[in-house]
Amino acid sequence: MVYVLILLGLAVVIAPLVSVMPSKSQRAKAALRDEARGRSFRVSLRPLPAVPPRFRLQIDTELACYERRLPKSSPVANPGESFVCVEGAWSPTQGAEKAPDWLAEMPEGVVYAERVEQAVSIFWDEKMGSEGLSMLCQAIEKID
Repeated sequence: MVYVLILLGLAVVIAPLVSVMPSKSQRAKAALRDEARGRSFRVSLRPLPAVPPRFRLQIDTELACYERRLPKSSPVANPGESFVCVEGAWSPTQGAEKAPDWLAEMPEGVVYAERVEQAVSIFWDEKMGSEGLSMLCQAIEKID
């Protein structure tokens, strides 16, 4: 009987500790975000900027914002440009007449891109992992 009480007491102490341990997917996201920081991205979890209702954008997953500063030689012509991807097609929401070519290089899961002054912000679901991060880097390098 004493052993049962000891085991029960240990279970009561250990159960909360096990429940707060990160899951496999949470550890994978953390590793991806660490890799992104190593590639000069600033990663944040913030709400998606307002997208005009005409795009009928519906997001079912959590999005992370990957932001990177651009070289000084790449100033944006307008005060800001933003683009949304709906059903695989990129459309400007403000500041541009058409979507630039570098957006076609974005990985699957990117739904919003914003370029202001010397920075670009990409909102995506991170499902493609390191491969998607490499695609993000390649696309950003093509920004003129």
